[in-house]
Amino acid sequence: MQRKKVIGFSIVIGIFLIIFGIVYLIDGKRESFDYQNIIPEEIPYDMQEVLEYSYFFSVVNILNKYLNSIKEQDTEVLLNVLHEDYLNLYNINKNNLYSNIGDFSNLLQVSFKVKNMDYKKYDNKYIYYVKGDVIANLFEENEIIQNDAMFLVNIDYDNTCYAIYPLNGIDEFPIKEPLNVIIPNKDNELIGSNIITKDYICNLYLNDFIENINNNIEYSYDLLSDDFRKKQYPDKEKFITYLNDNKNKLSSQVYSCNSLSGRKRIYEIKDMNFNTYTITEESIMNYRVEFSIN
Repeated sequence: MQRKKVIGFSIVIGIFLIIFGIVYLIDGKRESFDYQNIIPEEIPYDMQEVLEYSYFFSVVNILNKYLNSIKEQDTEVLLNVLHEDYLNLYNINKNNLYSNIGDFSNLLQVSFKVKNMDYKKYDNKYIYYVKGDVIANLFEENEIIQNDAMFLVNIDYDNTCYAIYPLNGIDEFPIKEPLNVIIPNKDNELIGSNIITKDYICNLYLNDFIENINNNIEYSYDLLSDDFRKKQYPDKEKFITYLNDNKNKLSSQVYSCNSLSGRKRIYEIKDMNFNTYTITEESIMNYRVEFSIN
């Protein structure tokens, strides 16, 4: 009799352990990622570069709205657009929000300049990994106030909503499944980009190149195409001297713009002073320049 009780008890314990193991495995699969403790070896390299202007600039619009909501101290909007996973991880509420995401309330305007943008798709949901600089737009010049800021922008195109997950200085991360479901609200409705025309892109690239010449002339040397640099300006110091002597001849306004078809997008631009620029797009906002000053 005692033996039967022992056997029965062992069977019950065995069943309990099996059930516990199954539940543990299921919960383990559902567990969200700890973005603060990333193991580099787990990073997948199958994210794709964003090639479509409409998607690229929609994400840029989202981040610009987010940054300016920080500037305006619009707490309700920020809590509605930040991802639930991020809010939960840091126990964020209206009292500690700005100590986590930053405070730009002393700035006139703030914007985001993308360095690279990649994405991963799940059904009709997308996670965009965005890296770039947060720019303070001042009266006479712009200033980088946060270098290499990183975000995940999670977009649900079926429900036309999004959520932002700041990465807080993490370079890379593993993505094996989507973040938690985004709940639509009055503040996280998907922002579409304006119609992206050839003229818009030409203005964008010309302004960016001229801005680099004015504010970061050494970096503008790196924007030259390899062949052009070797043939025209092999000496960096001579290039810098030449541009400093001729800055007053440059214009950031586009007079004419043509696009060339091929393996890469190429734009031929003439500014209002009839200087010419050939801009070859390596990826969106990553370009190389050849130019001639009148």
